[in-house]
Amino acid sequence: MGTTRDLTNFVANTSYADLPQQTVDATKLAVMNIIACMLAGYQTRIGKLHTEMAIDMGGGREQSTIIGNGTKVSAPLAAYANGNFGFALDYEDTVLYVSHPGYITTSSGLAIGEMLGSSGKDLILSIALGFEVVARIGSAMQPTPERGKQVWGEQYHPFASAVTAGKLFGQDAETLDVAFGIAGTYATVPSVYKYFGIVEETRPMREVKLGWGWMSMAGTVAAQSAQRGFQGGHGVLDGEQGFYVMAGSDRCDFDQIVRDLGKSWAIDKTEYKIHPSIAWNHPGFDATRTLVKDHSITPDQVEKIHISGMALNLIGDTNPQGAVDAQFSLPYTVVTTIMGEPLLPAMYSDEKLADPVVRDLLSKVSMTHDAKADDDFFTDQKMRFGVEITLKGGNVVKRDVEWPSDQPPMGRADIEKKFRELAGTVMNDKRTEEVMQAIDSLETFHNVADFVRLLV
Repeated sequence: MGTTRDLTNFVANTSYADLPQQTVDATKLAVMNIIACMLAGYQTRIGKLHTEMAIDMGGGREQSTIIGNGTKVSAPLAAYANGNFGFALDYEDTVLYVSHPGYITTSSGLAIGEMLGSSGKDLILSIALGFEVVARIGSAMQPTPERGKQVWGEQYHPFASAVTAGKLFGQDAETLDVAFGIAGTYATVPSVYKYFGIVEETRPMREVKLGWGWMSMAGTVAAQSAQRGFQGGHGVLDGEQGFYVMAGSDRCDFDQIVRDLGKSWAIDKTEYKIHPSIAWNHPGFDATRTLVKDHSITPDQVEKIHISGMALNLIGDTNPQGAVDAQFSLPYTVVTTIMGEPLLPAMYSDEKLADPVVRDLLSKVSMTHDAKADDDFFTDQKMRFGVEITLKGGNVVKRDVEWPSDQPPMGRADIEKKFRELAGTVMNDKRTEEVMQAIDSLETFHNVADFVRLLV
């Protein structure tokens, strides 16, 4: 019946026993990473605002818990709040740099799982399936470079929460197909360039970003709507009027979406952000970090900074006005790396943004935008950057990087360290270790609600 039904058949017919052990372990690691981001994200100014919004809109139904806060609201609004927390610091996960499945699958999974009393195994399976579907759809519908320069976004994420929630409901393929249709209808518009492009009339950047929490809620509501009995809207991904067209793309590789379903798992290949900022900043962060370490660079030694690479017309802001501006500013990432700032929420505080050392270093930044590197991203998902630092006295040091070939590995030990640092903004050491152990044994929980109680 088409690509959509192929996917929903796969989701409906896959059981926990079908998951390889490495995929179970990868899923638990993904949950650990995103819960760390949620706990820290709740502490931010943005997190507090989303908490207030969720309570205002979702009060009266004590179904699911707002992480960190402990208030129970309706399941969609818990997904909304927790999904936004996961993205508040831009420190989440990524698959091929074009999808971020962790925040949306975990927020919807915890919300519906707590409401239904689902098991830990149910949660693991639903999250792994949500990762799989959104990674396949997102990768397959990337536009041509020409179209990508005009319209781009990541509107496909509500399919992840629709899958995660729908699987927890135990929906069959046809009901999931209906949920997909609703999720596609509720998706946000492809507004990425009006978001993090340096567009003066929209500065500072909108703090709801691409509507990540809304996407978490949209897919959750889509699954609930299908469960309630709404009908119609099958095949939203398919044909010349398919979702890829709605979302602004000019192509879709339908075969890629369904090829070898169940033979490999996207969550096994998840990459974790090494810096709390847009993934496009990370190669520049790594290059700067290496230069600082290899040459013992301190801020007072810096005469000039030059950055070259892709998308600098979008991420080259040298005058960030707020936290989100800074998260999407490669110059801010470079200068705070030279300063050795800890990778914690405080690096985006109003005080840090106004720091005279930060502002002095930003004034020393020049940039060269490499349009060919933009094409390489849309064609092959490569990211190319160079960072050159001129030191007082005339010495010049430079590092060029291309990701993924130069990307440093990030393993379990790195995620555990990240968890301890971020969760430590909310919990004491004992509770932090208790939550980590609970995640490691997530499959043993008979009721997700027992797990959620540890996160407040």
